[in-house]
Amino acid sequence: MSHPVTRDIERAAVATWPTTTAVLRDGWLLRHCDLLRRRRSNSALPIGPLDDPESAIETVERFYAERSSPATVQVSPLDEHSVLDELLAARGYRAGAPTAVMRTSRDALLQACPAQDFEVLLDESPAPRWLDAVAAVGGTPEPSLDRVPAPAAFATAVSRGTPVGVGMFAVADGWCGVYGMRTDDRWRRRGVAAALMRAGVGWSSAEQVFLQVESDNAVARSRYATLGFISAHAYHYRVR
Repeated sequence: MSHPVTRDIERAAVATWPTTTAVLRDGWLLRHCDLLRRRRSNSALPIGPLDDPESAIETVERFYAERSSPATVQVSPLDEHSVLDELLAARGYRAGAPTAVMRTSRDALLQACPAQDFEVLLDESPAPRWLDAVAAVGGTPEPSLDRVPAPAAFATAVSRGTPVGVGMFAVADGWCGVYGMRTDDRWRRRGVAAALMRAGVGWSSAEQVFLQVESDNAVARSRYATLGFISAHAYHYRVR
């Protein structure tokens, strides 16, 4: 990854998300997780130039075949790996989950998120009250989030004792990653996300902040832009 900010964000994203196996091999970070089915935990990330892309792809295919899993590549950053993306497509890998990565600074975010009339509860692990809150706002709690490396904060925004929004914040290498943001549909556009961001990023003390959002979710991207986030890079997955 030639751009230093892109490299730093991807390093922090790897460090703040759980996986059970991570192997550096032939220009890849190869990841596999029996406990979490998310693609980020079960995909190959190119971490440097691939001198022989065809051979490198075969390395990926062998790794996942040994684990009875579909070969999956996180083509990130997308603008630096057009050749790899074309080769994967030619081999029958389908593209999916286009994602925009956005970033901001802690100071800019706190300035853009004034105090709101919501109490925000922070747990250092996915405690029962947080898992219950995820379900209460219409989300689906993911298994094995207790394996997110510390330090992490699992945040619940509350109004009069009722959960109205949730999020997760995890820190590595001076970056705070924002994950799993969700607001109860009945409470949208009332400052819930801003309250969660202010509490979670304020807790972290990290100087930089990043998040990932579906590229076609224009509403969410616009909302994050109002909180000071700008585009960092994009990626998608290729699955055999």
